[in-house]
Amino acid sequence: MRTPHRFTALLAGALAAASLTACASTAGPEDTESPEAAATSVSYPLTIDNCGTAVTIEHAPTRIVMVNNDALANLEALGAVDRIVAVTATPQSELYEPATVAAIEKLAVLSTQQNSTGGSVVSQESILGSDPDLVIAPERAVDREALAAAGIPLFSPTAYCENPPAAYTQTATFDRVWNELEALGQVLGVPELATKAIADGKAEVADAEATAAASKEGSAAALYVSSGGTTLSPYGGPSMVTPVFAAAGLSNVYADTPQRVFDASLEDIIARDPQTIVLLYSGSDPQATIDAFLSAPGVSGLSAVTNDRVIALEFPYTDPPSVLSTQGPARLTDLLATLP
Repeated sequence: MRTPHRFTALLAGALAAASLTACASTAGPEDTESPEAAATSVSYPLTIDNCGTAVTIEHAPTRIVMVNNDALANLEALGAVDRIVAVTATPQSELYEPATVAAIEKLAVLSTQQNSTGGSVVSQESILGSDPDLVIAPERAVDREALAAAGIPLFSPTAYCENPPAAYTQTATFDRVWNELEALGQVLGVPELATKAIADGKAEVADAEATAAASKEGSAAALYVSSGGTTLSPYGGPSMVTPVFAAAGLSNVYADTPQRVFDASLEDIIARDPQTIVLLYSGSDPQATIDAFLSAPGVSGLSAVTNDRVIALEFPYTDPPSVLSTQGPARLTDLLATLP
């Protein structure tokens, strides 16, 4: 599995919601039964702005190649898992419906290499071999221009645009989730499912906020731990950590930082004195992440360590913006309840 920080450190922030230039028509319930039926709710060709590039979708995609699993939760919410024909990694089973995991595990897994920041890179030949009509991938994982030349549109999750606008160095909100769902719903031809997913997400966040209102949890820092515990990377204001924390009753001590994720010295973290440390991890062993952090030299100087307030949260419950982000506050609240 990829290392989230090493891939995302150079891709700080996110791009504004896709601006749609096609007109949508009224959709009925029957329109969601298949990509072809769903297409009646969106006019194609559809042109969107994705990461500053005009991308034209000729028809409702039916063959999607998905690089990494960052878009899987949104595809699940939009009823499009059956359109995925190839992936680069198997999903964390506990984050998705069993049927979703079973479907993905049956697919071809494309070979990848790592780029200079540790992210997955997929060859053009490997992608073309899957005969896709849409690729969903971080911009740095594929060659957008080469795909376009082959007639294949690329949709990059907005957290992974290579050159995000200045507006997305500002504090994140859950609007980024709603924007992502709306844009992808248009691309897939299922805007009505996007509307439902947004409504469900808003209800989840509201429920979490109501629970958190009864007991504020104080300040916290979200850290990604790498290099055996020697590199600590906080998540700043532009990351989804900030709104997820707020909905769970926490304040991000790095909310004033205009970087999505960055390396920080232990001295700086100690100076900010977060009452709780939330370690973001990928994989199946949260305790290993906690142990690696606690073994790092000097962390005993953190009051959160002294007071046994260190927890590990699955990375996808924060970034990139997805329906999992809206489930993050409830998951975080459950973890906080285990602390003294």
